[in-house]
Amino acid sequence: MSCDPAAARRTPTFDPADLTGPQRDGDACVVCHKKWPRPRVKAGRLPDGSPVMACEDCAKALQPAAPSPRRDPRSRRAATS
Repeated sequence: MSCDPAAARRTPTFDPADLTGPQRDGDACVVCHKKWPRPRVKAGRLPDGSPVMACEDCAKALQPAAPSPRRDPRSRRAATS
């Protein structure tokens, strides 16, 4: 278990009451319940720090969205008429 609080904030925590036994044990995908091939991507953790796993397809869906690029207001062109 990591002692880094910043890492804990970046890793989603799943409620074990909402998961099946195989999902809690890391034997099934935390999203789609797929058991074969065995999920290999760490998708988050349980409150006790145990990892939960996801298949590769579901892990992509769980990743946070990339931040949208911000525009510099000074770079806007003035409209000419």
